[in-house]
Amino acid sequence: MSAKTRRRIIAFAIILCGVVMVNYPTLATFVNNFFAYREVGNYERQIDAMDQAQLDQEMETAQAYNRSLPMSFPADPFTEQNINKFEGTEFADFDMIQDGAVLGYIDIPKISIYQTIYYGTSKEVLDKGLGVVENSSLPVGGPGTHSVISAHSGLASRKLFTDLDKMEEGDLFFVHVLDQHFAYQVNQIKVVLPENAEDLKIEQDHDYVTLLTCTPFGINDHRLLVRGERIDYDFSQDEPGWMERQMHWFLWGLILAAGLVFLILIWRKMRKDQKNPPKPGEKPAKKKTKTKTIKRPKKKETYLPDDESRRHEQSNT
Repeated sequence: MSAKTRRRIIAFAIILCGVVMVNYPTLATFVNNFFAYREVGNYERQIDAMDQAQLDQEMETAQAYNRSLPMSFPADPFTEQNINKFEGTEFADFDMIQDGAVLGYIDIPKISIYQTIYYGTSKEVLDKGLGVVENSSLPVGGPGTHSVISAHSGLASRKLFTDLDKMEEGDLFFVHVLDQHFAYQVNQIKVVLPENAEDLKIEQDHDYVTLLTCTPFGINDHRLLVRGERIDYDFSQDEPGWMERQMHWFLWGLILAAGLVFLILIWRKMRKDQKNPPKPGEKPAKKKTKTKTIKRPKKKETYLPDDESRRHEQSNT
């Protein structure tokens, strides 16, 4: 391989690495969202496998748990203050309030979030996704409930609630738990200090879900609260699917994958050339091309009568 070709390959590799580095957050988000989508699919299959009596019982227990909550302040997910424990109560073994239990999933079209919801705000939970804050309602709807769903923002490897500050009043988001679907419309956005939990309290006759994350990025000394109130919504209407909303990331992935395949092929070619280098002063061997030889049938000689008699005379002499 000539020095000029190698310089071109190195230049291409540098450009490709730069593109990968610049687009790493986007690609990482696409990959993580792909796995989140698979988790959601697994959850839906588990729900489909349950009979209706099981689903109804689970929902009734979740609603009873919500009614047992005092209308007090929920725990802070990042300082773990004011966490209420349920050891020794009728809900001690309730599967939906075990740390890390999968409760359902949330869809926020405005910021392309399609993520599994877990119970709790332990480090393990918040490292992998969204967690329902302890002492807040389970997200199963109903008057007198206020579920607080928390997640990190500003992570390089996962987007989670990084774009939560782009939400505006009037935006919709959707919560799916068991076989039930709930729609919420944003009606309040606030930035507060961690100790100011007044806006997270359960309010009688209201059905709220608040999305919570730390802010500002890199400092994280305040909390961004995006509150939605439940509205009626026709879930039978067609909406863009998750893959359609992620298509631009998918295309970026294809482009980079094609670039990586190209580099691998070039690298293999270079290794092959290194194993079989041409001798000094020897020109690289040209590939031999096979040529087909076409055999033509021999022509039969034809003799006219005069020629035949002449040939006979010659043989006699």
